[in-house]
Amino acid sequence: MHTHHSHSGDYISHAKDHLESMIAKYIEMGFKSVCLTEHMPRLSNNFLYPEELDKSYTIENLQKDFLSYIDHAERVQKLHHSSLPILLGFEIEGINEEHIKHSLQLIKHPKIQMSVGSVHFVHEIPIDFSSDLWMQAKSKSGKGLTRSLYKDYFDLQSRVLDLEPNVVGHFDLIRLCQPADDFDETTNKLTIEVDIEKDWPEVWQVISNNIMKIVKYGGLFELNSSAIRKGWKSPYPQWDIAKRIVDLNGKFCLSDDAHACSQIGFGYDKVLQYAKDLGLTKLYHLEACDGAIKCVPETIETIEKTTFWKQFS
Repeated sequence: MHTHHSHSGDYISHAKDHLESMIAKYIEMGFKSVCLTEHMPRLSNNFLYPEELDKSYTIENLQKDFLSYIDHAERVQKLHHSSLPILLGFEIEGINEEHIKHSLQLIKHPKIQMSVGSVHFVHEIPIDFSSDLWMQAKSKSGKGLTRSLYKDYFDLQSRVLDLEPNVVGHFDLIRLCQPADDFDETTNKLTIEVDIEKDWPEVWQVISNNIMKIVKYGGLFELNSSAIRKGWKSPYPQWDIAKRIVDLNGKFCLSDDAHACSQIGFGYDKVLQYAKDLGLTKLYHLEACDGAIKCVPETIETIEKTTFWKQFS
C-alpha cells in the first residue's frame, strides 16, 4: 500500500501527531511506501492561518520549520530504509506567481525527491478553510460568479502544472467548501446540479487542458481519500473529472493526505471500489531507483490480494 501525500503535527499547525508516530503507524498498517509532503513555507504573513497566528508565528517560523522538516525527514528516511521506503517531498502552494517561482527553487533542492502540486488559495484567499472564505474568493472572481471562481482556480492550477509536480494534489479542491445552496446565475441552477462539461464549457476546457498537460509530462493524479473523511462519498477528484482523466489516459495513485495517525489509510476501501468503478485495472506509485524517481504500475488485482485490506473487514 502507498500514500503520496502526508503531513505531521511536527511541522503543520493543523496536523496532530509526531512524524515518528506517523511513520510507525504506516509500518504497522502495512504500507509499502510513503511520500512525506509537508507544505512549503508561505512567503507573506498575509497567508498565515488562524492556528499559526495563535502560536504567534511569522513566515520566518514557517521557513525554519520547513528546513527542520527536511533534515528530520532525511533522518527518518535513513532510519527506516529497510522497513519502509520513504520519499522526501513537499506540497507546492500555488498561491501566486511569487510562490510558484519559489516552488521551482525548492524542487531543485538536492534533498527533495518529489512534489505534490496543489492550489489552496484563489485571489490569495483560502478556498478550503471555510465557506465564508470560499465566498470571499468567489466575490473576487469575474462578476462574482462561481463559474468564474472555478475557472480562476483551474487557471492557477495550470500555472502550478508548469512546474511538473510528480503528483497533482486534490484536483478539484475548489469544490470542498462550496456552500450547498450556492447558486449559478448563468444557468439558474444550484451549483451542485451544474454539468461543468455542458454548462460551463470554458471551465471544462481548462480542466481538460490541465489533464492533458499532466498526462504529457507523466504526472500522477491522486485519488485522495481525505475528501471522504471530510464528508464526500468519493475521494478527490469527483466522478466527472475522474472519468475525464480516465478518458485522457491519466495515471492514478493513492493518497490519504493524513494529518494524524487516525487518518492513515482512512477510506482506502472506498477509494479502491471507486477505482474499480472507474474501470481502472492499474494504480501507480513512485519509487526511487538509482537516484531517479520512477512511476511503477501495479494491478488492482494484485493490490486487492494484499493483507492490508483485512483492517477494513
